Amino acid sequence: MAAVAAAIMVGFVVYNLIDFPPGIREIMATHDAITALVCGSVWWLIRGGRVREAQSHAIGTGMILLIASNILLAMWLLREPYHAIYLCVLLVGAGAGMTSVRWGAIAVALLWAAAVPVLLRVAEPSLVARYLAMMAATSAVAIALIVLRARNLRELAVLTELDQQQRRALNEALADLDAKVSLRTAELRSANAALQTQMEERARAEQEARLLGEQLLHAQRLESLGRLAGGVAHDFNNLLTVIDGNLHLSLEDLPPGANREPLEDALGASERAANLTKQLLAFGRKQVIERTVFDAGKQVEDIARMLQRVLGERIELLVNATERDLWVNGDANQIEQILMNLIANARDAMPNGGECHVEVSRVGLVNAPFVRIRVRDTGIGLDVSVREHLFEPFFTTKAPGEGTGLGLATAYGIVQQHGGSILVESSPGAGATFDVLLPAVESAAQPTSEVVATISDAGGSETVLLVEDEDAVRRVAERFLRRQGYNVLVASGGAEALEIASTSHPLDLLFTDVMMPGMNGFELAERLRHLQPGIKVMFVSGYTGDYLETQTGELPAGTHFVYKPYEPRRTAHLIREILDGRSMDAA
Repeated sequence: MAAVAAAIMVGFVVYNLIDFPPGIREIMATHDAITALVCGSVWWLIRGGRVREAQSHAIGTGMILLIASNILLAMWLLREPYHAIYLCVLLVGAGAGMTSVRWGAIAVALLWAAAVPVLLRVAEPSLVARYLAMMAATSAVAIALIVLRARNLRELAVLTELDQQQRRALNEALADLDAKVSLRTAELRSANAALQTQMEERARAEQEARLLGEQLLHAQRLESLGRLAGGVAHDFNNLLTVIDGNLHLSLEDLPPGANREPLEDALGASERAANLTKQLLAFGRKQVIERTVFDAGKQVEDIARMLQRVLGERIELLVNATERDLWVNGDANQIEQILMNLIANARDAMPNGGECHVEVSRVGLVNAPFVRIRVRDTGIGLDVSVREHLFEPFFTTKAPGEGTGLGLATAYGIVQQHGGSILVESSPGAGATFDVLLPAVESAAQPTSEVVATISDAGGSETVLLVEDEDAVRRVAERFLRRQGYNVLVASGGAEALEIASTSHPLDLLFTDVMMPGMNGFELAERLRHLQPGIKVMFVSGYTGDYLETQTGELPAGTHFVYKPYEPRRTAHLIREILDGRSMDAA
C-alpha cells in the first residue's frame, strides 16, 4: 500500500503542475512531493524489517490521513467539492489495505472528521448531503472490506494451527504405523461412509432448497400480480360503477314501450367487464368472499343448462350430482365461476366434439371430509410442459386474441382462498381431469331473501352520509340514493365526512368507499361510531386492499359490503335491510 501510494503521489506531482492554476499548483505539487517522500520512506522501512507489526496499523492510518490531507487541500484551494470522490476512493483503498477493524474504524472516523468541515465550507448545502451520502456508502464498503479481511486472517490462522496439529498427529501415527494400520483403515472406511452420507444429505437439502426457492419465487410473482390486479380493479371498477349505475338509472327512467335494447346491451357489456375484474382479483386472492352454506350437488345441477350452453351442441354434458347434503361454506358465485372456467377449457380441448363429465361427491382426505367437484373431458389432453405452468396467470396455449390466460389462474386463486385445492391429471390424447376439493361442513344452508323488483321498492327517508373521493362515482351514488327518497349528505373524503357528522343531525347510515386518500373507509367508520354510536355502516369498493380482509379473505363479522360496480336493486334492498336491522351478513 505504501509503494502504491508513493507512485500515485509522484504522478499527482506532474498532474497538478499541469492542470492546476498558478498560485495553487506550487502548493499542491509541494504537498504531493512530501506525501510521496513519506510513503516511499515507509515502504523502505517495511522492506528493511524496521517496522514492527504492532506499529503497522498506526502507520497505515497516518498514511491514509496524509493522502486525505492532500485531497482536502485541493478541495479547499479550488473550492471544488467534487474532490470528495477521491475521498471515497481513498476509503475503499483503506478498507482493502487494512486488516484491523478497530484501526480501520479509526481511519474512517478521522477521514470523516477532516472531510465534513471542508465540505460544509466549500459545497452548496444541496450538495453536502449528496457527498456525505456517497462517503457513507463507501465508508460502509471500506468497513465491510476490513471486516472481511480480518475474518479471513483469523480463519487462515485457525486453518494453519489445524494443519500443524494434523501434521503432528500424522508424525505420531507414522512412528507406530505397523501397529495402527488396521485401525486407521477401519477409521478411514467409517469416515468415508459418514462423508458419503453427508454428501447425500447435502444433495437432498440442496434439492429441497431449490424447490422451496422456486415455490417462494412463484408465490412472490403471484403476490405481485395480485397487487397489480387489485390496483387495476380499483380504478376500473370505479369507471364501471359510473357506467353501470347510470345505465340502470336510465333504464328505470325509460317510459313504457321505449326501445331498451341499446341500454341493455351496454349494461351487459359493463357486467362482462365487471366479471373480468373479478377474475383478476380472484387469481390474486384479493377478492372478498361472500360466504354462504350451500349444497354443492344441487348448485351444480342448477347451473347444468348454463354449462351446456357454454359447451355448445357438439359436446355432450353428463352431470352426476344426485348426492345431496354436500354442504360447502363458501361463495357460491365464485364456485360457479370455477366451473365455468373449467367447462370453457374443456370445450376448447374438444374442437371436434366429445363428452364432458361433471361429478360431485364426498371424499375423505387426511382424515377430513371434502366435497369433490370433478370435471373430466375427452379432449386432446395436456403434456408435462403445459401442466407445469397451467395455473400461472396469463399462461395460455390458445392463439393471440382467443384467451386471456386468466381462467385457470382464477380458479386456482378461488380454491386456495376457500381453503381447498385443485388437482389435474392429463396426458396427450387422453383428455384431462380436474378435481376441485373444497372443505365439507355439516350444517345446512340458510335461505336467502328475495331481491326486490325495482329500485324504488326499497326506499326510505333516513339520512345517509355518502363518502366517495371519485367525483363521477359520487354523483351517480348520490342520484341513486336520492331516488330512494333518502336525505343524502355528501363528502369527498374522511375529514369532510367527520366535519359534516359533527355539525349535522343524527345520521342513520354511512355509505362509504373503502380505499380513499388520507383516511380510508374503515378508519372513518370507527371514528364516526364514536361520534354517533347508532350509525349503520355500508362499505362500497372495487378493491378493499387489506383494510377489510382477514387472512382467509372473509369480511369481519357484522360488516356490510358491496362490490363496485354494484347493482342498484340489490344494493337498495340491502340498505333497507341494514336500516331495518334485518341484515347481519356482508353483501
